[in-house]
Parts: sequence; C-alpha cells; structure tokens
Amino acid sequence: MSQMNAKSFLLMGIVLSFVMASAMNIYPLSFTVAEFRPMFLTIVLIFWLMYRPTIMRVWVVFLIGLSSDLLLDTHLGHQAFCAVLMSFGLRVLLIYITELTLKNAWLCAAAALIGYRSVLWVLESFSHGFIWAGFGSLVMSILIFPLFWYPLYWVNGQLKERAW
Repeated sequence: MSQMNAKSFLLMGIVLSFVMASAMNIYPLSFTVAEFRPMFLTIVLIFWLMYRPTIMRVWVVFLIGLSSDLLLDTHLGHQAFCAVLMSFGLRVLLIYITELTLKNAWLCAAAALIGYRSVLWVLESFSHGFIWAGFGSLVMSILIFPLFWYPLYWVNGQLKERAW
C-alpha cells in the first residue's frame, strides 16, 4: 500500500471506528443490560490517543466528548471535560511507556477509563447527587478493551510510520 493510500486508509479507519462506536453507544438495550453497556466511544478514543496522538489533538478529543454528551444525554460539557482531562493524563502516562504492547495498552486504558469515569462521577454528583450508575459499564469497558485493540491495531498498522 502506498504512503498516500495508507494515510487515507488510516483516516477513514479512524472516522469509521468512531461512527461504529457511536452507533454501539446508542443502540437500544433493555434496562438491565444497558447498565453494563461498555463506554465504546471512550474505548476507541483511548486507543487512538495512545497510537495516533498526532491526529487526536485536544480539540478533536473535546469534540468527541461533546458528541458523547449529546448522544448519551448527559449535561453538556461533562463528558467533553472528562475526555480532555483523560487525554492529558494518558499522554503523561505514555511518556513513561517504552513499548506499547497489548498488555501495556490495556493497563493504560484501564487507568484512563477509571480516571474518566471517576471524574464523570464527581461532575454528576454536583448535578444530582452521587449515584453508582456506570460501575458495571466501567468494568465491562476494561474487560473488552482487547476486543477493540486487535482490529484497531490492524488499521493502525497499515501506516508504517511510528506514532508515539
């Protein structure tokens, strides 16, 4: 694959992964199962923040968080703020990672997801009191991260230039 085709394939893969994650985030589920719905959009965002930080600038992260606010009907700006804060924390954490294997990426993603959800809980507690809604979602998000890592890693590998 030529360099130009690889870049366009990567950009198309990034956009498509966010579109698919958005669709999975809003797919209707029963009330009991919806409590355990993973944070698909956040998982995809974390992957691209780790592997293509040059593409995932702060304004892109903010817009993805804002779209998550609109899709999930949370207070406008809560998830956008959490996403930006998480991206800064993840970038600091990645300074100390020499090789980004699945194990290292999974641990970084778990830390980022816990940080994201914790800040979201704090922000939600200001609005309507603290509730543990989302704990099942957090656990499921951490557990299924490798299922998203493999196909996204393949898409990322089509462009051979090193991203981190």
